[in-house]
Amino acid sequence: MTDQTHAPGPLEPEKRGATAEPGHPQPEAAEVESARLLANQAREALEAEGYDEPRIRRLADEYVALDRGTSLDGFLDWVRSGPRS
Repeated sequence: MTDQTHAPGPLEPEKRGATAEPGHPQPEAAEVESARLLANQAREALEAEGYDEPRIRRLADEYVALDRGTSLDGFLDWVRSGPRS
């Protein structure tokens, strides 16, 4: 899966619905570990840019939940590409 376009993956529509944080897609149970690993890999770079731990985790959850992939470079590009809540 490529992260170049920053477009949601094909499973994104199936992942919309009730979440713990309305407005923020959440990874499915099987994807939680992937999101945590991605957050851990990105933490140092993103903390240096002013992101705090809860925001990094929320962004990693959203990235994985939107079926964008699990690439560290893709995730960092996505976060840096625009405002994220």
